[in-house]
Amino acid sequence: MSDQPNSPSSVSTEENWSEDMTCPDTGNPPVLGFLQLCADRRFHKCLQQKFQTDANLDSPEAYWIHADAGGTPKMESLTTAPDYCYKKKGVRLMGWSAHGNGCGGYGDHVPDDVIQHELNLVAERRAADYPEATHYIYFATMGKGKDVGKAVVYSMKYEPEVNG
Repeated sequence: MSDQPNSPSSVSTEENWSEDMTCPDTGNPPVLGFLQLCADRRFHKCLQQKFQTDANLDSPEAYWIHADAGGTPKMESLTTAPDYCYKKKGVRLMGWSAHGNGCGGYGDHVPDDVIQHELNLVAERRAADYPEATHYIYFATMGKGKDVGKAVVYSMKYEPEVNG
């Protein structure tokens, strides 16, 4: 492979594309929520279920997902997706999350409390950035004691201030 950025490639030519699958048109469901999480799939199901329950959303199609290594704390500068959902789609249910138990975005040996602390700091800034939204903050990790072998999700909620 060449180090030249504009080198010719046979990978991106139109004739290399094949139609492998078709799916029914789901229409354009309203975007009601936004959930940001780590790309590590170990905690996706638990975090999504918790967000759907807390935000009273009936399906995963009701909200956007934005995932990358490290979750919300490592994605602080990635604002295109949350800005779009909040400013263009009127989303007022926003979830911010991270996980412990060896997050690849941080490095396997960074302790849970360090990641959780960074999540708290960034979540406070997100609440200020999107002041009309209700914010759900989630930290997932593997349980200890009676919860050993299970994913555990800790949560907080910030609601918008009502000017009275």
